[in-house]
Amino acid sequence: MTLGTHRRAALAAALTLSLALAGCATVTTESGGEQSSGGQSGANALDGTVRGFYAQGVDWQTCTEDQVTTDSTPNPPKDLSPYQCATLVAPLDWDDPAGDTVELSIARHLASGTSQGSLFYNLGGPGGAAVNSLSLMVTDNFGEDLVDNFDLVALDPRGVGASTPVICMTDAERDDYNEQDSDTSDEDESPSAIIAEAEKIMASIGQGCLDHSGDLARHIDTVSAAKDFDMARAVLGQEQLNYLGYSYGTFLGATYAGLFPDKVGRFVLDGALDPSLDVNQVSDLQMKGFEATLAHWIEDCQAGSACPVSGGVEAGQQKLSAFLDRLADSPLPTSDPNRPLTQSLALTAILGIMYNTANYSTLTQAMQQAMGNNDGSILLYLADYFNDRNQDGTYASNGTDALIAVNSLDYGPVGTPEQWEADAAELAQELPVLGEFAGYSSAGLSAWPIERTSTRAAITAPGTPPIVVVGTTHDPATPYVMAQGLADQLDGGVLVSWDGWNHTAYSKGGSTCVAKAVEGYLVDGTVPEDGLSCTD
Repeated sequence: MTLGTHRRAALAAALTLSLALAGCATVTTESGGEQSSGGQSGANALDGTVRGFYAQGVDWQTCTEDQVTTDSTPNPPKDLSPYQCATLVAPLDWDDPAGDTVELSIARHLASGTSQGSLFYNLGGPGGAAVNSLSLMVTDNFGEDLVDNFDLVALDPRGVGASTPVICMTDAERDDYNEQDSDTSDEDESPSAIIAEAEKIMASIGQGCLDHSGDLARHIDTVSAAKDFDMARAVLGQEQLNYLGYSYGTFLGATYAGLFPDKVGRFVLDGALDPSLDVNQVSDLQMKGFEATLAHWIEDCQAGSACPVSGGVEAGQQKLSAFLDRLADSPLPTSDPNRPLTQSLALTAILGIMYNTANYSTLTQAMQQAMGNNDGSILLYLADYFNDRNQDGTYASNGTDALIAVNSLDYGPVGTPEQWEADAAELAQELPVLGEFAGYSSAGLSAWPIERTSTRAAITAPGTPPIVVVGTTHDPATPYVMAQGLADQLDGGVLVSWDGWNHTAYSKGGSTCVAKAVEGYLVDGTVPEDGLSCTD
């Protein structure tokens, strides 16, 4: 497959990784000292100490529809009275609470019945907003038992969504990054050229973060976000944090558990990332997961009529690979004469569909149009959807910026250029479609211009209550082995498995067995059997 150096370096630049009343308890945080969870109103609480941030009051206001929905929310709420929105303030640097501050957007849906307290959630990313997802989660995703029994709390992490956002690129620069449209015929595709280009891309994006967002770009790591969640827990008067995290949200939750084990309440981590794995291991596992899911989609496509990747799985893989190869040099025309479908945009659309088998038919339709009619319009629409790009060329979120910036603080480069080359060569042989796009995940991270303050390591979180880890056996983005790894390393880890192909398992319309296990634990405290295997 022809793969331009610029495109391969861009893939190497980021992981494929796309969610009470104040008391008087005294708590101890990692940074030491005591903080009262009793709320004070106004700026009097923000006295430049950690205690002051923990003691701030919350000015809840009824949310507007725009705050708790997006343009794609299928059923906006008709009654907004249960939805409350507010803004919290946190120190930019938790080690310097007297310095600059950031704003954190928070929203909650009040329990329909008698509230057991707050249940926080995070949908992943990093870079996925929570606040504007709240109404969708209430109406379409969370089971009635959760809606009845908890005030469901959405907190946009620092740098994300309606919280103080990290901005690294202009809309035009995001277009360039997402499209990666270049003539590959004369490019040097040697390992040294790929690494050099990755370093150039990452250095440019990192400098953009500093230029647009200043010191915020230095303090949007997951440890800082976890400390924000503990502050929010105390501000909402919760003795312990109840939490449901999806995908990257599992790493955020595990990080919280490691920092504040005595504050862990009922935790469910679905679609787990293994904190002990380095960037190369995570990226390689993801590529293998997506390759397996692509084969699953090909089988589904071939079970119908007029499948454009026909002739068996191996033949279908060859046809899909050849299609992507052609796009590298000859992007497809679309309904927008100024925006042809590039190889990069096609990959975004195809891999985005892999997260949910319910969307397989949409990809089949898009590929029929692209391969049969030489028209990339549907694939372009899907890529724009997954990239949060509006029709007018603006972007609805800073998700791409946050994804790259947070990951680049959380992960560091591992290995040598020679090891990266060998890894890439092995993946190229192993993965028929995605092999030529895999490898070099550490390339460029050494050029990130912002110092990292944390490292990846196993999280054991001794002393917590049971933490339920949910893994899907064929999860494309967070392969099942990661859930096994997280459950094993957590002292209180309890593994629940679902035999399926989607990314994450718990939702109102998903597995009945998983829903029973998750809701039974969160609502009633019933710990599922460790090793529970769900097939429905």
